[in-house]
Amino acid sequence: MRGLKFRKVAVGGTFDTLHTGHTALIFTALNYGRKVLVGVTSDEFAQAYKTYKVKPLKIRVLNLRSLVKELGGNDNDVIIDVINDPYGPTIVDPTIDAIVVSLETLPRAIEINNLRRERGLRPLYIIAVPIIRDGFGNKVSSTLIRDRTGTKGLGD
Repeated sequence: MRGLKFRKVAVGGTFDTLHTGHTALIFTALNYGRKVLVGVTSDEFAQAYKTYKVKPLKIRVLNLRSLVKELGGNDNDVIIDVINDPYGPTIVDPTIDAIVVSLETLPRAIEINNLRRERGLRPLYIIAVPIIRDGFGNKVSSTLIRDRTGTKGLGD
């Protein structure tokens, strides 16, 4: 698999409080794609399934752009797209070749491929990134970080 580059790789999420799991996803997408499409949930979509107040989209995108830059990506290689559902353009865009997901969201990638097949599109190559755990064995997540720091989301 080393050295394999896809034309366009998709990755998606809320990207509320960036952590090492997000870094692993973005780094992997940059490593495998000539172009990377990052789907970021809209404020409305994020609030429909999150139990806490997420940071505004503008802040999440700015933080994401900073992370992409730190990892060696640039605006020519990375497209950030706002998504209003769990699929974004992955179920309709024939130029996407692969998708990067965590093991936790692997079932969504399988669902995306089923929807692509129904639409006559080629299934995406799935690249699954292991779940990152902290020193206590807990899955690193925005929720865990908020709970440990006592922050409640918006503006933290």
